[in-house]
Amino acid sequence: MYQLKIDLINALIEVTLQGVVRAEEAQAYAVAYKKALGTLYGRRIRVLVDFRRFSIASEEATELLRDIGTTSAAMGVVRTAELVQSDLAALQAGRIAREAGIAELVRVFKDEGAARGWLLGDRAAPG
Repeated sequence: MYQLKIDLINALIEVTLQGVVRAEEAQAYAVAYKKALGTLYGRRIRVLVDFRRFSIASEEATELLRDIGTTSAAMGVVRTAELVQSDLAALQAGRIAREAGIAELVRVFKDEGAARGWLLGDRAAPG
């Protein structure tokens, strides 16, 4: 299951992924995510992804996350904070970001407040 919210004021996309995402749901998520990126296109987009209740069980899910990461960078995402529950999940999230070529845009957190602070901390910076 996934949930997606757009914060127009902060150019922030909030994504929550839960459980095991099946192929058809993964495709629907990819379409909804790209549409959200399009809504904010031209701005310095930030993304908060909550993986704390998500199980990356399949290679298909991993591939989808890599593709979405690549699309994010191309559409103007400047920062992505990923919330995880365990050290193993943090390692997996880091590996996926490296494989997508977006490791410099991604930081992994266990604390939601720290993730939000990092995401929104540079809003006054030019660019």
